Amino acid sequence: MKRVPVFFINGFLDSGKTTFIIDTIKGDGFDGKTLLLVCEEGEVEYDARMMKALYKTDIEYFESFEDFDYKKIDKMLDEYDPDRVVIEMNGMWEVSKLQFPRRLDIMQVIYFIDTNTFSTYFNNMRQQMTNMIQKSHVVAFINCKDKVSQLEPYKSVLRMINSNAQFMLLNSNMIAEDAFEEPLPYDITKEVIEIETQDFGTFYIDTFDHKDNYQNKIVEFIGQVFISKKLPKGTFIIGRKVMNCCADDIQLCGFLVKSFLNQKIEDRSFIKLKARANYEFSKEYNEEELMLEPLEITKVKPLENEILDLTNPF
Repeated sequence: MKRVPVFFINGFLDSGKTTFIIDTIKGDGFDGKTLLLVCEEGEVEYDARMMKALYKTDIEYFESFEDFDYKKIDKMLDEYDPDRVVIEMNGMWEVSKLQFPRRLDIMQVIYFIDTNTFSTYFNNMRQQMTNMIQKSHVVAFINCKDKVSQLEPYKSVLRMINSNAQFMLLNSNMIAEDAFEEPLPYDITKEVIEIETQDFGTFYIDTFDHKDNYQNKIVEFIGQVFISKKLPKGTFIIGRKVMNCCADDIQLCGFLVKSFLNQKIEDRSFIKLKARANYEFSKEYNEEELMLEPLEITKVKPLENEILDLTNPF
């Protein structure tokens, strides 16, 4: 059975999906045929005749969620025999409930967001946007006039929602740049990198994105202790409970500490940790993870806000 790669383009109405798809199909240089499945129509329209004649692209439209049937799509694959499929998704549909033919391989999911309406949607439809961001390889913002005021306040929560996604800005010519390539709120050139409590989320994400910033460096921060019999003997986790979306979406973000330094430390207590950071391969996550060799452990009072709340970026 021929496997067909799928490029999944998602986002709310008029978020730039159609323009991106047209530009991509016109300029990507792919050989072969494309089947474009359109699940909603905005202000920008496709010229079906031109797309077919010049770019070997057949277009099929779906009027409703129920109309998007995997058996129907399977017949389209037989009819058009495409070399790839591009899906312009309806941003209001619950994608997790859709079914796709087995011969489709999702290669990339791009989620488009109009920066002018982002804060309104994010504050009022947080769970729906969170679900889509979690499933995306790329999150692309359009119509951004000032990323410092419009996007920077949301940096930590977005990166916590999906630490593996690329967050990009697209200008009017669809040229991309990194959305969050901003200076860190702490100095990584110091002998001891001191992380304030409000910057823990940024620190946590950056340890995945920029490993060179921390390899064999000394870091110092306050965190909560989590002790478990499931961890290697003599180790514990230090981190923070983080609220990304709502009270039902709280996760632990932390690092393995490889020694108690012969101190009695209680589970769920708070400490200030000074430690040397190094990366080691984790079998559990099948990648390198930051590990901490403690140099100093100091007991401190619990933080006033034990949960790092990222639901309100301001």
